[in-house]
Amino acid sequence: MPSENDKDIEIGNKVENVVAVASDNVDSATPVAVAPTAVVVVAVKPVAEQSVEATTNGNTVTAPTATVNKEQEQEQQQQQPKQETGGLQANIEPMQQSNAGKMDEDATLTNFKVLYVVTQLCGLTMIILVGCWVGIHFGGVGGTDNPKLEFNWHPLFMTIGLLFLYGNSILVYRGFRNVRKKTLKLAHAGIHLTAFVLTVIALITVFDSHNLANPPIPNMYSLHSWMGMGAVIVFGLQYVAGFTAYLAPGWREALKVAYMPLHIYFGLFGFVLAIASALMGITEKAIFAIPDYSSFSSAGVMANTIGCFYVIFGALVVYLVTEGSYKRKPIPEDTVLLTGVNE
Repeated sequence: MPSENDKDIEIGNKVENVVAVASDNVDSATPVAVAPTAVVVVAVKPVAEQSVEATTNGNTVTAPTATVNKEQEQEQQQQQPKQETGGLQANIEPMQQSNAGKMDEDATLTNFKVLYVVTQLCGLTMIILVGCWVGIHFGGVGGTDNPKLEFNWHPLFMTIGLLFLYGNSILVYRGFRNVRKKTLKLAHAGIHLTAFVLTVIALITVFDSHNLANPPIPNMYSLHSWMGMGAVIVFGLQYVAGFTAYLAPGWREALKVAYMPLHIYFGLFGFVLAIASALMGITEKAIFAIPDYSSFSSAGVMANTIGCFYVIFGALVVYLVTEGSYKRKPIPEDTVLLTGVNE
């Protein structure tokens, strides 16, 4: 029969075995105190922690074995605001880009408006100067009974029709960008027609002044007359082709699309040709009709000033109509045109 001392040794061995098993589940940094005569119970708790409970002489000692990684929780909590901030920035960046684009567009439109007003002022100034020039220095205007005075209609009507109105008919789409395109087409054709009528009257007056002069003056011998007639022919052909293509029904859509680049190019070409012809004409008039032109007379200086305004007006029109950022953008009101084709 085992003695009491042997029983104590056996109990001590069992305790050591239990402690060894429990140590496998306990963090190496966690100390566990075991009494020689203790009964150890291992309790695994669900999530928060694991512990070893030892009962010694009726008292229970609990030792924690593991805890949740607090650092990972803190990192996750820190990452959540970053993710929310990143999403907010992703939404803000397109808005900022949109606002920046709108600001650039507004600035571009402001620049166009300023230059457009300057162009109109230059055009009106050159018309006023021509009127004052022929009125003050060449006796004004008259009819067929006075060929010299009848001639004075020629520079005035050419300046109004083939320069000022021609340039404005080109700019009408960009100058009135918020108007329906169908209305702009009608305005474009109407301004062209008015310019053409004034140009024809100007041609009649110059031929009359030559034919009714005593002795008669030959026609169409100067470079000015050749260039001027070329500009009138281009202008007339442009008007007929544009009217039949885009206002009167008849042209197929494919032909309209194919002709549009030619219509734009030759329209601008005719305008530049008209500016060049006007410069030649005013120089010719100054040389032939101003005796003291070389002495910087007031009539000669005014003629040169008119020529400068011709150049400035022409340059501004060409720039405004060729600058890509000034192009008119379609508006919702752009619907079916007179031809029945959507544009």
